[in-house]
Amino acid sequence: MCPAFFILNYNKSKIWKLEKKMLFLNDIFYESKMAEETNKLPPDWNEYWEKSKQEWAEIRQLQKERDAKIDKDWKKLYDLIGGIGDSNGDVAEEAIYNVLEKDMTFANVKFNFIRKNVQLQSEDHRTLTELDVLMVNGDTVSLIETKYKVKKKDVTKLLKDKLVCFRQVFPKYDNHKIILGIGGMAFEENVLEEAKENGIGIIKIVGDKVEYYIDGIKVY
Repeated sequence: MCPAFFILNYNKSKIWKLEKKMLFLNDIFYESKMAEETNKLPPDWNEYWEKSKQEWAEIRQLQKERDAKIDKDWKKLYDLIGGIGDSNGDVAEEAIYNVLEKDMTFANVKFNFIRKNVQLQSEDHRTLTELDVLMVNGDTVSLIETKYKVKKKDVTKLLKDKLVCFRQVFPKYDNHKIILGIGGMAFEENVLEEAKENGIGIIKIVGDKVEYYIDGIKVY
């Protein structure tokens, strides 16, 4: 059940009844003030007043519980939305990886090694970044970034973070050519142009097919 349903219905009836009763008590309070001015204070006013203080305290407690419930339910909703985003990203990564693993080819280059989720660590074992897909052969390395929806910042991160970290962590590949790729199911506006301008190959999931755009791919 959607958290919004709980938010709208949590103790709604009970709070409404108490608030209605408090409106009645407010009317009594007004009448008592008028009566006080003419020395005609109702004999049961003290009882009403004590009862009203207790019921106001009950309303405040119910509102506090309702607010806590709202916070909890919205957190569940945000977690659910975040989980959906993570799930979509996993689907895109898995689909692209499976195609690359099957063909062992990217940008018309045949590879003999492929791994996903490769962590690049410093000498003191700190994780610097992670490569979504790494492909290697005797003279070429391919670094491929995968996302559900590819954004401009992903292109920048691939160029200025992952490529740089890879060279620092793996100096043994200094003499290898490096080609870059970025893949996803959807692309933010102008991302394809940004990737092409930087010589990055594009892998696009279209339905149950995978399309490659590798014209102008650059060797780094």
